Amino acid sequence: MEIRFLNKPEMSNPRMLVGLPGMGMVAKSTVNYFMEFLKPELFADIPTPFLSPSMAVFEKGLVVPLDRDISPFRFYYSAKENIILFSGDIQFGYITKDNELAEKIAEVAALCGVDIIYTVIATHVPRYVEEPEVFGVATSPELLQFLESKGVRIAEGNLKISGVNGLVIEYAMRKGMKGIALLSETAFPEALDIKACHAGIKKVSELLGIDIDLSRIEIETKKFDEGFKKYLKDIQEKKRKDEDLGYFG
Repeated sequence: MEIRFLNKPEMSNPRMLVGLPGMGMVAKSTVNYFMEFLKPELFADIPTPFLSPSMAVFEKGLVVPLDRDISPFRFYYSAKENIILFSGDIQFGYITKDNELAEKIAEVAALCGVDIIYTVIATHVPRYVEEPEVFGVATSPELLQFLESKGVRIAEGNLKISGVNGLVIEYAMRKGMKGIALLSETAFPEALDIKACHAGIKKVSELLGIDIDLSRIEIETKKFDEGFKKYLKDIQEKKRKDEDLGYFG
């Protein structure tokens, strides 16, 4: 993998927020939400032409070249908020490639003088929680103390985070940077969990000291809550009716 710089931002010890698709779509949604409100500027990407569609397109007998130069891995920056955002559209799902990508992200961070890398990830819980809690892990005891001072509980016991969203924190440490991963509870690992996203976005914005407008995602969270509670009520009502029919049958 190669890094392609369009320009190199002049920043002083910026922070970096990394997000690729993963459990509950929390990491990716977090970065997307920050991008929506910060309107950052693209400054680098990682060209991966082999990920373009494996097809050729023809129109009226003539080949139509596809744009195979569009990268799914892009770096943006906001000078105003002194932050770099990494947006990834996919994860490879292969050990060597995921490690290589995590290392490249950390390499760009180091080249830009990044002080600390953040990720916001989902952590699976067995049942629906009304208010998802956000836990924290980090690269040093000092950072754990910082998280606790901000009201973030430290994740207990042994914990393994698969994929680039977790790997990038280790590679940050390997390159002499700090790293924090926030873990937002989700009972829906295979779907977009808007409540887990909201909890993670709110907490990381507090840690970053970025005053981001949460009104849109709060509305989406409320709609999700109402819809899910109605679904549970309908299920319970159907179960009650089935039990009543069984009794009289």
